[in-house]
Amino acid sequence: MVRNPQIRSRGVQLLALVLFLAFSLRASHPLPAGSPESVGMSALRLARIDGWLQGLVEAREAAGFVTLVSRRGTVVHHRAAGRLGMSVSEPMLLDSLFDVASMTKPLTAVVALTLYEEGRITLTDPVGEHIPEFLEPEVQRKTGPPGAAESTMLVRHLFTHTSGVRDPRGRRETYSFSSMDEYIREFASLPLQAEPGSAWIYGDSLDVLGHLAERVAGKRLDELLTERILEPLGMRDTHYWPPDSKRGRRALLVVDGKDDPTRESREPPEAGRRKSFISGASGLHTTAADYWRFCQMLLNGGDLGARRVLSPRTVALLAEDHLEEDTRYRPGLGYGLGVAVVKARARSGLPYSDGSYYWGGSQGTLFWIDPAEELIGILMVQARPSGALRLRQKFGALVYSSIIQ
Repeated sequence: MVRNPQIRSRGVQLLALVLFLAFSLRASHPLPAGSPESVGMSALRLARIDGWLQGLVEAREAAGFVTLVSRRGTVVHHRAAGRLGMSVSEPMLLDSLFDVASMTKPLTAVVALTLYEEGRITLTDPVGEHIPEFLEPEVQRKTGPPGAAESTMLVRHLFTHTSGVRDPRGRRETYSFSSMDEYIREFASLPLQAEPGSAWIYGDSLDVLGHLAERVAGKRLDELLTERILEPLGMRDTHYWPPDSKRGRRALLVVDGKDDPTRESREPPEAGRRKSFISGASGLHTTAADYWRFCQMLLNGGDLGARRVLSPRTVALLAEDHLEEDTRYRPGLGYGLGVAVVKARARSGLPYSDGSYYWGGSQGTLFWIDPAEELIGILMVQARPSGALRLRQKFGALVYSSIIQ
């Protein structure tokens, strides 16, 4: 019997690494796995993540999690904890599929930036040039009826959530439309909630940006995403509407502690049958490993292996703060082209280095990319309410405390 706890702990970590390597080897595109120590991190400290997640599962704060950490291009932590749902016995899998909700937005932004690189759009194009329904928007005034907008809505405003668009309806209502084209034609008739460029209003700007990309390219957004990101990066487990063959790998959405296996709290049943509503703001399902490929592409400056998606200059543009001083996002944070940007770590309340960028989803999924540390962190979970900020802060603290060199 092994009585030394340090030896026992190292044995558990070795077993976890062996299992992780076995998963990577059977995957169609193996992840570049290695030991934490090989990239200046501590395996013992990273193991704290396992205990933290197990505690959350035992407290029934979520059914299960998948986490992934990489540094310098090497995946040093990839774990699954808990079960696929509160009321099922199937364990969470490393390749479980998660609805990443608003983590769809950065992929939509990158699709639009590929059109930017081709000279088909610019950041200063009026949105109405590409979507005529937005040529003459009205703005809701504080008093009285809506009036004509005094500022022009630009493509830049869609990337940065400063377009003024805001749909008061929830996701379930918008998913009742049969297509994004049908939705945008109706949505464009609603008054803006602020003058374009004057305020940061989260949510629907990326739906408009995704549809703008569709009209410019003459293809549906999911087709553009597949051609320009998913296929080049080998993201074979990323779908708007996952096929039935992968149903057994889908993590169930948990709402107020109970499973929602049919996802009726998010989507009307007819939307799942049609599979024709393709949103730029939400809707993608993916795995931690697939999303890591997208993140590593950005961290690499736009390529992964021999496949280039964006140029390094465009990735740098994505990760810069594009907000005016009077349209700040949150203390210590700016907002780039589809992602939040850390400008002052101490003021942000997050451990990410200045210059890092990140985003998350309403079910608690999150990612960040830290160029200074060559670090990527990804957490997948399906719970509402999710306590996303608390998850982000705690997961970040555990990861950064594991950097020892």
